[in-house]
Amino acid sequence: MTSHPYFVSLHHQFRLEQNLPAIGPLDDAARQIISEAAGVLMPKYCPPARYAQVAALARSHFPHLAPRYAYRGKARQIALFRRLAIPHPKTVIYPSVEAAEKARQRRRCPLSLPFVLKGDSGGGGSAVFPVESDRGFQEGLDRLPSDEPVLIQEWIENGGRDLRVVLMGRLIKSYFRVGGTSFYNNVSKGARIDFELQPELQRTGRERTMDLAACLGIDLAAFDLMFPSDGGPPLFVEINFLFGRKGLGGLKGYQRMFRTAVHEWMDRARAAARVDTS
Repeated sequence: MTSHPYFVSLHHQFRLEQNLPAIGPLDDAARQIISEAAGVLMPKYCPPARYAQVAALARSHFPHLAPRYAYRGKARQIALFRRLAIPHPKTVIYPSVEAAEKARQRRRCPLSLPFVLKGDSGGGGSAVFPVESDRGFQEGLDRLPSDEPVLIQEWIENGGRDLRVVLMGRLIKSYFRVGGTSFYNNVSKGARIDFELQPELQRTGRERTMDLAACLGIDLAAFDLMFPSDGGPPLFVEINFLFGRKGLGGLKGYQRMFRTAVHEWMDRARAAARVDTS
């Protein structure tokens, strides 16, 4: 490494001392640039194989993308919560819409009405439906992709709100999304954002999120939690690796928070590189 620690960016919107494309083969020169850098800023997305190559060469990198590949989709996340004994809504997973339809037809659904029907993918509540009748169950299934897992979850009374916790590096921000009388608490569906509501619950949610993120190696994501109205621990609902920005002040607010997180990571990586070469 040179006497002056430098950084490499694979992020096309964030230029650093050295800049490389996020895709394509890594030649010997690029490998040397990465391996001798104090750290590598990763792109918003790159193929898993390319990420593995860069992560293996880099002394430090941000953000860590491996959790995005490992925990993509609601079904995988529920399996993760079960394995780690993380509190979450009671959930039944079917491998496909067809399997869920067979369970409905045979009256073998283990959850009583009402419950929540979810597709494995889709954001902003686009694949989430309240189910209060057998007909509503079928109508919801008809709107989901046939080749993806299907989830049904117990209906949690949560006062019409859930907590969004955004983590970027060591920065963390939380706010309640309040849907009022609507089933949906998604901002894209009209929920309002409240930064001041229930500060103690928000603090608890942030603490639980930081513990989970540290366990999983997640340093850029938005976590959704619910607080049951009848008490008990917060329930993790979903980890969003792509998420809305309105609660952060829109695109500019997101960029400010991300830029701060990047510079804080660079300060730590630069200090570590100087110690290694001293």
